[in-house]
Amino acid sequence: MTAYPVIRNLILSLTGTCNYACAYCYAACHPEERMPVDTALKATDMAGKNGQPFILQFTGGEPLLVFSVIQAVTEHVEAKGYPAIIQLQTNASLMTDGIAEYLKHHKIAVGVSLDGRPPVNDSLRKMKNGNSASEATIRGIRLLAAQKIPIGLTCVVTDANVKALPGIVQMAYYLGNVRQIGFDLLRCQGRGTALHPATPQDVAKAMEQCYALAQQLEKATGIHILFSQLEKIRKIVSGKACSFGQCYAMHGEEAYVTSDGKIYACSSLAGNPAFLLGNVWNGMDTERTKQAGLFIAEAMRACKECPHLSVCGGGCFTRWQGRNGKAEEECAMQQTFAKIYLSQGV
Repeated sequence: MTAYPVIRNLILSLTGTCNYACAYCYAACHPEERMPVDTALKATDMAGKNGQPFILQFTGGEPLLVFSVIQAVTEHVEAKGYPAIIQLQTNASLMTDGIAEYLKHHKIAVGVSLDGRPPVNDSLRKMKNGNSASEATIRGIRLLAAQKIPIGLTCVVTDANVKALPGIVQMAYYLGNVRQIGFDLLRCQGRGTALHPATPQDVAKAMEQCYALAQQLEKATGIHILFSQLEKIRKIVSGKACSFGQCYAMHGEEAYVTSDGKIYACSSLAGNPAFLLGNVWNGMDTERTKQAGLFIAEAMRACKECPHLSVCGGGCFTRWQGRNGKAEEECAMQQTFAKIYLSQGV
């Protein structure tokens, strides 16, 4: 078995264990054991051996529970000279001065999960020990800020927090080192099956409010914060990213590696045997990878036939899965940002 085609997005789920118990977590059923270093290095070599640039993201569970593996992989990438953009997605609660210094020195981009102002965030993101998730996360972000590390915020959107979303923009400016906000609409996998997606109308209104508030706060502070969805549209329209290019799984270019070394087409599809592509010891099965991509592409036919695709960039298969059609709230979000982009006169 060989990799098919070049891996552009390698995600290492270092552990399914987490010190949080978020209400919507789709990774709650992933293997809980910690990824051995040799498994992580084998996966990294699988992506790096082609010599092509790729994203390498550490995730979980909470990846800082396995910081020694992060160190081993990062230093392996540097020693091999792999052209990897290294990213960490974390709740930041386990951040220390030493970890922050390491992340800065090794130029690891940091994304932190936060879903709004503390009362809203704590209603969705809970610590297992009962303490405030917001307090622990903000403390971690402060340590990153002390090292002058810019971060991105990832905000999961459900019907429970959609009407309070401008709060995430307020938090971004309050924290001071946030440079990008990305909205991750609810995926109905794992614990997410117990929650409800926000309505398209509420999502559209919230996106408009968030953008307008960011514009106001930028004028007041001089700090410009990007929105991930809007930046994706800029890249698509400018030709720097192909339409639908954000779905690496559709093109067979994503390898999501669980802590036991199995490779799936996407993080939200881990554990689904239909999207099991192989393992780090034998590589990705060419035919299974191709068939998984074709299945996703066929399932997303509505996107390919949509007149807005050339600007919006398409939806996410894992949000549409099991929804009897398309995720209307995602279309609302994408089209709202497309309108914002077009209103800028570019």
